Amino acid sequence: MSSHIPLPAEKHSKSKLFITRSSLSSNRCEYFKPIETHPFNYKLSVIAQTNTIDVQSILTKYLGCYYRISLKLSDLIDPGFIANYVKRNTLVALSADRFIDADDVFAIDGRGTLILSVCKDTYETLGLVGRQAKFPLQRDTRYVIEIDLLADCMDPMKKYFQRIKSRFDAVLDEPVEFLVGFYDKQSGTPITFDLPGASAVELQSERHHLQGISVPRIDNELVGVSKRSDVWVEQAQELFEWIGLAASCSQAIASNTCDSQISTYSVPQPNSLADIEVHTFSGLISAQAISSVAKELANSLCQNEIYICVWGYEDAPVSWKLYEHGFLTSGENMYAQAYVPDQRCCLTFQACGPWDDSS
Repeated sequence: MSSHIPLPAEKHSKSKLFITRSSLSSNRCEYFKPIETHPFNYKLSVIAQTNTIDVQSILTKYLGCYYRISLKLSDLIDPGFIANYVKRNTLVALSADRFIDADDVFAIDGRGTLILSVCKDTYETLGLVGRQAKFPLQRDTRYVIEIDLLADCMDPMKKYFQRIKSRFDAVLDEPVEFLVGFYDKQSGTPITFDLPGASAVELQSERHHLQGISVPRIDNELVGVSKRSDVWVEQAQELFEWIGLAASCSQAIASNTCDSQISTYSVPQPNSLADIEVHTFSGLISAQAISSVAKELANSLCQNEIYICVWGYEDAPVSWKLYEHGFLTSGENMYAQAYVPDQRCCLTFQACGPWDDSS
């Protein structure tokens, strides 16, 4: 059973937190959905108690490198590029060093959609059909164009393709620096992106051992109730906050080590002391690879809770699915999951800033 609970009420002035409770035993695997529909991920952290599961081996099995390459937009619609990279496996691309609230941003979402989030001047000069962006809230300042690279109309002999190529060549003909992930369609593991000019970039990895950490105990009151209450909401928010602090290796969750004059945070009750490991990989990471990692963690024989925390690129044009994403004050789009083995349950937390259309 899954419940999707928005916290707080959806307003443009507030960030949003959605909580989903789902079963690890269900064949529907609902806990995969927030992972597989979030294509632009730049950091993954896994939190587990020390000596309970070999997290590092699981991560290195599925995670690898990504690439940097300079390409023109016309290169992305080249029939050979589409046939060799977009159709055959999974390709994710995001323009590098560009800001979603100030620059033209381009991306391929891993499912064959080319997304252009452009300013008004670019849109009017380009002359392709798109829609007015939902963010920023001021009308007529930014536009979104989506092109299905796998559609039949992307045949070079058809007028639709010819129109797009001619406008790219005339208006957006300057090379763009892209981050590119190229992954096996089934497992999500990285495979060689052999396009000339591509430079491989290894994911940055960190591993931290934290001793004497106060770890919340997830009991039936949190995962077993069928209806939410104010108490349930507060407990869920406290757990989400703890996961974020653990992923950042904050001393606030260490027992008796945080100065009360610096921080008034207290770990939610009930809790117990344990040593934990925090494994973090940074760089362009595929949704499929994270899904494979999550599946192994959730179905492991570990008897203790395991947590993952994933951050999305703040300047990506979309967050979950193809929901529009903006920046405003933070550009936040991230999620965390808690796997509770004795309850065969997963709690998923999806957090996004006020300029995000996810709902």
